[in-house]
Amino acid sequence: MECDMQALLEQTGFAEKQITRYRQLEKEGRTKECIRLLRCRRCELVDAPHEAQRPIDLIDWAIHSLERA
Repeated sequence: MECDMQALLEQTGFAEKQITRYRQLEKEGRTKECIRLLRCRRCELVDAPHEAQRPIDLIDWAIHSLERA
């Protein structure tokens, strides 16, 4: 399965500077560093919903506390 790496990087939210860096590493054959960049972006994407959940949890706690008072 061949993929369009440029489109993939754009669709997954890589900044233009990150795409340029990835392409340079790819051109130099530095696959491990390309993988590291992909893994870093993956972690950012995984963390985003968790960070968004924290304020919701705090509001739920506040509501629960007020209802119990």
